[in-house]
Amino acid sequence: MKARVLFAFGMITLALSVLAGTVKTNAVAAAAPTPVPRTMPNFAPMKMFMGTWHCTQQLRGKVRTDTSTTTMALDGQYMMTHDVSPPFDKYRSVNDVIDSYVTYNPVTKLWTTIGVDNYGGYFVNTSPGWSGNTMRTTIKMSNDGSSGYDVLTKLSDTSTTDHSVTKGPNGKVTTATINCRKTA
Repeated sequence: MKARVLFAFGMITLALSVLAGTVKTNAVAAAAPTPVPRTMPNFAPMKMFMGTWHCTQQLRGKVRTDTSTTTMALDGQYMMTHDVSPPFDKYRSVNDVIDSYVTYNPVTKLWTTIGVDNYGGYFVNTSPGWSGNTMRTTIKMSNDGSSGYDVLTKLSDTSTTDHSVTKGPNGKVTTATINCRKTA
């Protein structure tokens, strides 16, 4: 009887060993995550925009003011500008708010800006960057179908002027000049 108990115990131990070995051999090691390449844009050519700027422009016979604050966003992949302009004429009863994000696309070699506003507007602009003290930007897409460009001129690290020309889908051409000063 003692031999049968030992034999049974041995068989149970063997069965458990085989089962444990099967479980071990059927186990699959978890795959290591694949690293995602993360190229950081070189924002050195645009760093002067960091901070707060106060701007003015003539629009429909009135002076439109706005305050633009630029900070780094989305883990350093974008510079984000929050732009607020209070109502300045009979067509606006609330602040005009625009949030835009700029980054550098190394494939197209263009600075790309994506923006949205609180009136449902959106736009995508591109620019090859600075040429001396000017930077020309082209409107690639906008919600109203307008096209155009603007030329930003850096007067100093704290002063710019921006001249824009847009053409609406109806063919109407609008020009504007915005003067900005950095305050912080």
